[in-house]
Amino acid sequence: MFTLFRKGRWVQSKTTLFVFVALLLCGSILSSCKVEMGGKRGKKDDKKDLAAPITAEPISRGDISKYLRLNSVLKPIREINIFAQSAGTILDLYVEEGDIVSKDKQLLTLESSDQDLAAKRALARLEREKNNLSRAQELFNQNMLPEDEFQQIQLSVRDSELQLEQAELALHRTRITAPFKGFISERYVNSGSRIDPSRPLFKLVDDSEIQLEVWVNEADLGALQFGLIADVKKSSNSKQSYKAKLIRISPVVDPTFGKLKATFKLLDISSDLKPGQLVELYLVLETHSNVLIIPKRALVYESGIPTVYINYDNLAFRRLITLGLETGENVEVLGGIAEGELIIVDGQSTLRDSSKVKPVISIN
Repeated sequence: MFTLFRKGRWVQSKTTLFVFVALLLCGSILSSCKVEMGGKRGKKDDKKDLAAPITAEPISRGDISKYLRLNSVLKPIREINIFAQSAGTILDLYVEEGDIVSKDKQLLTLESSDQDLAAKRALARLEREKNNLSRAQELFNQNMLPEDEFQQIQLSVRDSELQLEQAELALHRTRITAPFKGFISERYVNSGSRIDPSRPLFKLVDDSEIQLEVWVNEADLGALQFGLIADVKKSSNSKQSYKAKLIRISPVVDPTFGKLKATFKLLDISSDLKPGQLVELYLVLETHSNVLIIPKRALVYESGIPTVYINYDNLAFRRLITLGLETGENVEVLGGIAEGELIIVDGQSTLRDSSKVKPVISIN
């Protein structure tokens, strides 16, 4: 009985302990759940009150222009290949690539022994014929020479003069000279080479004036006037620009493309610009002055409608706006905002109307 009693007490004590431990575990779990739920609610509330970082700047007025960008290649005012007028062997070569030469500067000399001999013979013949004519003139004046014979001697003198001219021309052709001032951009021959009249000897370039040609649509012809000044850049990303003046417009429209060729003269002679270089020319089609201008990056489109956000007391207010002329980075605004208001230019993509904002950079 004692044993049963002890056993019963032991069983009863074990059951009570199990129930007590279970109650403690449930209380701990519920307490942790409350803490976790409370923590999540606090984070959510903190996020709701968090201000979005933005960059804002004041809206200002200025001038904005619509440009037509056209690609072109810089060209020298003159560029020619120089040929020999007769075959021969180069005796002396006087220039190298890159040399600057003046007009009539001798570039090379061909072997000319045959031409020189022919010129000397022609000169000697002419001198003989002139001596014959002098004696014939005396005889003719004394009526001792028939007129027809005298005329024949005169014709012989003229024929000898013509032959001398031809011989001297052939001799002159063995000396190749520059037809204008410029620089030798290419040299295709070497001393001692045998040359052919069909093959070029040099390329001569006159870069005292650099031009560029562009093709313009008929619809844009209204923007072209003689004397128009345009900007020239090496590329759209280049900050350096140069000036070019419109000097010629083709009177004929290309039937294939429906465009006209316009020629510009580069006004800025710079070592940075070389013939053959690719450039971009910017024609001003339209200019609006003293208008509201904002950066394009400030725009937020809502269903295709342009909007912006204005920072007012660290609250972002959305405005519907009307756009005007656009350029590379900026755009004209015709209505919806006012000069001096702070427009948000960065960080606006996630904003909603009346969102709290915190200017990280504010340009005032």
